[in-house]
This record gives sequence, C-alpha cells and structure tokens, in this order.
Amino acid sequence: MLKIKLLALAVAALMLPASFARSQSMKADRAATVHVSSKIPFAVGERLSYDVSWRDFITAGEFTLETKERRSFDGVDGYHVSAVAQTVGPVNAFVFKVNDTYESFINAETLQPFRAQKSTRHGKKREQSSVTIDQRNRTARLSDGRTVEIPADTYDLVGLIYAIRAMDLTVGKSRSFNVLEDGKVYPIRVEAEAREKVTTRAGSFDAIRIATRMEGDGRNSNIYNLKLFITSDARRMPVLITAEPSWGDVRVELTSATGIQQK
Repeated sequence: MLKIKLLALAVAALMLPASFARSQSMKADRAATVHVSSKIPFAVGERLSYDVSWRDFITAGEFTLETKERRSFDGVDGYHVSAVAQTVGPVNAFVFKVNDTYESFINAETLQPFRAQKSTRHGKKREQSSVTIDQRNRTARLSDGRTVEIPADTYDLVGLIYAIRAMDLTVGKSRSFNVLEDGKVYPIRVEAEAREKVTTRAGSFDAIRIATRMEGDGRNSNIYNLKLFITSDARRMPVLITAEPSWGDVRVELTSATGIQQK
C-alpha cells in the first residue's frame, strides 16, 4: 500500500487515484490507444490555483497547476507542466507539513508524458526522484537506475491530470489509464457521470462530474468517493474536487485562473 498521510493526499487531491491502492501486476502487451482532443484545452501561461479545506479547517492547504512552457525537450516537442501542493496555516504548523512539487514533460502530439520528476516533503521526510518514460518500448527508467515494464497509456500523476482534461467527457463515456508512481503501476478508470452546476470562490461553472475508480482483481473501487468537476466548455478546467476519506471530508476548489484559453 502507498501511505500518503492526511493532507499529503488531500492537497494533491487530483492525485488520489494513485494513492492508497494495491500495486497491480500489469502486462505490457496490448496495443497503445491514445485519444487526444482535436483542440488542446490548455496553453502556456495557464495557472490554476485552489484552496483545500478539510474538516473544520476552511483553508488547510493550497494546490496549483501550471503550464510552464512548450519547446523541444531532447528532440521531443513537449509541454512542461507542474503541480505544487502545500499545507498552510494551523494544519501546516500543528498537524502535518506537506510541500510537494510534481513536474511532467508531455508529448505535444499524444499528450503522453516522456519524463517526470518530483520533490516531496511529508513531515520531516524529504524525497526527490525522476523517471524517463519510453511509451513506444513500454519501459520506464527510474532515477535509482531500475527499469520497469509499463503497459500502454501510462502516465505520471501530473500527466494524468492533463490527460483527463483532454479526454472525451461525454456523459457515460469512460477511459482506462495506467498511473506510474514510485516504480509501480496502478490501473484506473475515469468516467464522466453527469452534468452539474458548480460554484466555487472563482465563480459558477457548468461542469462534468467525473468518478475515478481503481481497477484490478475483477472489481472496481471508487477511492474515497473521489469526484472531479471539470468545466464542459473548451477550457476543461478542473474547478472542484471532493473526497470522503475516513479522516474527514476534503474539498479542493478553484480560487483563480489566469492565462486560460478563451471559451
């Protein structure tokens, strides 16, 4: 089991599908299936900021998604995107200190990641790691020198967020992904459940409610009733995430958006 405690999981709520899940044995023998929207819903300079509430803490943490640049990385035309999660206020001082930075380098044509790196702090524990992902040859090389086999459609945590934004969000549609985290692969299924009106501190939005379920062992599991709400317009902005873990309900809501695509 991956054990990311308390707000390490809550602040990075979009990363929940890869947490608290059993590692699955994956076969790398099926054909790659890449489904990319004809119009990429994000642009360089986009910055999405969120507040995280937990239990009685109105603001327990902050979460930021940013599209930093697009250029050639080692001969690959790609986007450099990042996610930063940190606790703030009393939670940071007295409960659990979290300060995580995840970065992903995404192929601009397929929106599949080819490189990822992270720097994390959970309490007194600090870690840094990176991975190079070879989608064609179905392998991933970790910073410790290990090479692991991966199935088609494998994403790092941040790359997964952007892939979900670009998938077909027609209600009733679903898509399977594989998430690579700490050298292990986790299969998940993402399904567009319904349209809803969502209000956050950044305003009111027409959104698609999305459920994320772990797959494997012949069953699907909805991790802590995780729900993502992504705008139904061309911008495909994640505006709200809710979860119901045993240690208290979590709400991650958009507070500001700059550099976004026009509707």
